[in-house]
Amino acid sequence: MYGQICPGCGAQVNFQDTRCPACDRDVGYPNVRRAGAMRADLDRHYTTALVDADARGIRARVDELERLLESSVATINIEPKMLELMSSGTKYANYHQAMAEHTRHNAEQIYSAHRGAADAKVHTDYGDSIVNAALSPDGRGLPLYGEVTLRLLDKTIAERASVLRENAFLFYERHDLGNPAGQEEPGWRAVWADRARLGVAKLVPEITTVTASRDLPAMVLSPGATRHDDRFLEVHIHGTINWQALAGVSLDKPLTDGQKQDDWDTATRRLSRNGVSVETPFKP
Repeated sequence: MYGQICPGCGAQVNFQDTRCPACDRDVGYPNVRRAGAMRADLDRHYTTALVDADARGIRARVDELERLLESSVATINIEPKMLELMSSGTKYANYHQAMAEHTRHNAEQIYSAHRGAADAKVHTDYGDSIVNAALSPDGRGLPLYGEVTLRLLDKTIAERASVLRENAFLFYERHDLGNPAGQEEPGWRAVWADRARLGVAKLVPEITTVTASRDLPAMVLSPGATRHDDRFLEVHIHGTINWQALAGVSLDKPLTDGQKQDDWDTATRRLSRNGVSVETPFKP
């Protein structure tokens, strides 16, 4: 289990803890421990996918997909105002943190209830410490969550990030986790270093002999007409995100609001001075 015995002193460590309660030794992040405990099951899914690929004559394309996934990055989409705040030192807050700090309104009741229920099963007792991101093959994100895409530095998240085969809500529904008897099938979480194996295990069934190289990025991340239609592998990062974790920022949608444009301009001037890459594909 992702609760464990402390390797230093032998004390029991609760599954939500990052330090041993007895000797204060660092025991790692609970989401990463949970994913790591499923490594053998992930390997089984991965091997099954490769056998299938060989049988169907698509191994070359699958190998290409795996290389794409190995270079994938974590992205988060936000509003320009949040970027402006981050550029001045504010840490990015996840939904639970923002609610506690009264910096955002609650979601509609039905969505708020689903969020709480899904987090209770996917991130039992540590959901308020998780920042959600999307696994991106090219640095682009999910613009329905905000016009600005944050691209995160691997070195700032690699030890504290895990990856789920899909959005936590869809995962919750897939395994009927709202049912007290519902249990997830193991092996559909991965530590950051194994994200390519997870992606291959998930996506090989979608690849056919007519799948082209240009089709692969959209298989990894595909923005939909609504958030429910977005398709991506979800990255779970334990802790906080500040501007120093950013490799770059870009716009996934043009800004038509004057205040948003001002926030973007202010933020990107600050970030550029600090060495963060800024991409503006849309003219003001």
